[in-house]
Amino acid sequence: MATADSAAVFDTAFLSKLEQLYLLAKKLFRGEHRAERRSRQTGSSLEFADYRNYVGGDDLRTIDWNAYGRLDRLFIKLFEQEQDLHIYLLVDASASMRWSPAKLRQACRIAASLAYIGLVNLDRVNVHWFGADLGEDMGLTRGKSQFHKVLQFLREPPELAGTTRLLETCRAFTKQARRRGLVYLLSDFFDPAGCEEALSLLRFAQFEVHLIQVLDPRELDPTDTGDLRLREDESGATMDLTADESLLRLYRQEVRAFLDKLAAFSVERGIGHLQTSTETPFEDLVLKVLRNGVLLR
Repeated sequence: MATADSAAVFDTAFLSKLEQLYLLAKKLFRGEHRAERRSRQTGSSLEFADYRNYVGGDDLRTIDWNAYGRLDRLFIKLFEQEQDLHIYLLVDASASMRWSPAKLRQACRIAASLAYIGLVNLDRVNVHWFGADLGEDMGLTRGKSQFHKVLQFLREPPELAGTTRLLETCRAFTKQARRRGLVYLLSDFFDPAGCEEALSLLRFAQFEVHLIQVLDPRELDPTDTGDLRLREDESGATMDLTADESLLRLYRQEVRAFLDKLAAFSVERGIGHLQTSTETPFEDLVLKVLRNGVLLR
């Protein structure tokens, strides 16, 4: 089901910034990660790499006849060829991401921006929804002309019920994804069971993992005091309490401990991690992501 403000997610202002963002990113990062995306291939390709001796059965078109004329020996020219990069964007559409409409909107804009850059680079891109489990996906796409599919898919986030379960999501994903590549998880990571086992599973399956943690400022620094009834969006459980400044301080400490734990685990396991607010311009976030990711040639 489309959200009420789905049209505003990808408005004209957003779309006009995409090409500017891509060009700026190319200018800033041109060539920085090029070597990380190559595999040694024999034959006609992008850039000469080395020679090796000719053996029977090699393609005659790869022989360097100039070298043969000088040395009277047959050599094969080797080239480095860029492989398609598979980029998987897993977007959390659970109830906690809907608590503030800005959270899901921000996640969708970041996902669309990363998908756009990947498609322009002729990488293969897929987008998945998740919540209590892995939801529907868009299907692998390639080429800038397919960006309309990304926008259409992200305009209609499903209303996923139940508590966020990252481990079940990642288990299903690793079984479904046929090619290894980059995995971007866009979520608040409010999983009662924690995130460590799920993220370890992705790393064990040899995916390169990047976390983009989207939070509302009110989740980080609430100010409401007095007699309150709180409802947990995903379970529906309620709690009556009286909030004062001492309770708010304790809450902030617990939130900071949660954020620090996820950040420390990410560093320890070689996982990219970016914590962001819904108030930060999406283009600034994407440039930060690119500094840690491998999206650009």
